[in-house]
Amino acid sequence: MAVTKIWRIRGNAGMVIDYANNPEKVRGEYPTDSLADISDVLEYADDDIKTESHLYTSGINCNKRKAKEEFTETKEMYGKTGGIVAIHGYQSFEEENLSPEEAHEIGVQLAKELWGDRFQVIVATHLNTDHVHNHFVINSISFRDGKHFHMCNARYLEMKEASDRLCKEHGLSVIEKTQGKRIPYNLYMREKNGDPARYNIAREAIDYAVKRSLNMEEFKAELRTLGYSFQFDQNRKYWTVTVPGWERPIRTYRLGSEYTRDRIIERIYSNDESVRTNEYREAYYHRPNNYHIRRRIHRINTRTGLEKLYLRICYEMGYLPKYRQDPIKVHYIFRDELLRCDTYGKEASLLSKNHVSTVYELIKLKNDKTNEIDDLMDRRTELRKMAKRNIPEEQKEALKDKITDLTDQIKRIRADLKLIDDIADRSGILEEKVREIDRERNGKELIR
Repeated sequence: MAVTKIWRIRGNAGMVIDYANNPEKVRGEYPTDSLADISDVLEYADDDIKTESHLYTSGINCNKRKAKEEFTETKEMYGKTGGIVAIHGYQSFEEENLSPEEAHEIGVQLAKELWGDRFQVIVATHLNTDHVHNHFVINSISFRDGKHFHMCNARYLEMKEASDRLCKEHGLSVIEKTQGKRIPYNLYMREKNGDPARYNIAREAIDYAVKRSLNMEEFKAELRTLGYSFQFDQNRKYWTVTVPGWERPIRTYRLGSEYTRDRIIERIYSNDESVRTNEYREAYYHRPNNYHIRRRIHRINTRTGLEKLYLRICYEMGYLPKYRQDPIKVHYIFRDELLRCDTYGKEASLLSKNHVSTVYELIKLKNDKTNEIDDLMDRRTELRKMAKRNIPEEQKEALKDKITDLTDQIKRIRADLKLIDDIADRSGILEEKVREIDRERNGKELIR
């Protein structure tokens, strides 16, 4: 297994090389970007004394003994002697029985593959620490075209991937790719010491809410009870939570692999109803005995057509915003629809608000909405023309306010039209899914 790193060196090109040649400057540790410049690094990498002490050195596109001069000549030839003068990287191996010859061979292969076609490189293999490791000193200017070495995250990933592949080819282990983002070091240390860092507080709250929830609405309600605000919209690439007392939200995936959007949903909907303790049931689902309360499914069954279909879908997915339902498990047929539950809730509200039950009524609603948009856009155009005239500033401001109000109305209607189109496209598929659920549960179809 090999750990890799690469960074820039600024300053004088000669001093980094000299540094690599001096064994007394760095003994038992890696040089960092705090070194003066290129002479220091090359001196560290190519010292005769260190060579005799199991240090192996190779030059690619340059003479290892004259690297400092050849690096400088390339820079002077293209008139680029300032700024970033070199790139310094290392490749450290975990295997204790790895020979220096094999480690050096891997380092030379890596350097030739990544940089050998355009840059001068010194490769040095050191044994002065607990792990055999290679150092790479790369001229910042290409001898072939005079262009700068472009340093970016992609370069580091390219180096890491090539290093892992070469390690596998030589029968060495590699670090498997981790899930999610790494926690910043300062937060990691605070959490390790048991301090109430923002990240571990957020994890505890999410874990608590997940364990007590059987659907997304209950999960959100639990977080609200704890004082958290959040953004769990299906159209957002990243879900966020905001810890009480903090203004800056946290992207949940940064908390670890168990807190990504898909994983949170999976954890919630894999809960068994046994998560409901007797105390919790009594607090949230107690029903007085002096009269009968109809269940939500009974109210849904009083509706007809598309309105009934979409209310039923929301019921099956545990997502009905107006009143709480008894907890139910999401049927496996609807598992792939979970990320669209917000959309289905909006579509159910749209159908109920406009009393739409049939496809004909849906088409009529779309035509009405389209005509309404056309009227609003005509009015907005007239107001914009009036605002361009030579009129008092107060009248202009009033016209701008009206234009803004019309624009907001147009946006809302366009959003409704988008929902209508989605209903028209997917209602047939969803109806068949509901029928399949009814056949499995009751041997009959409830949606008619």
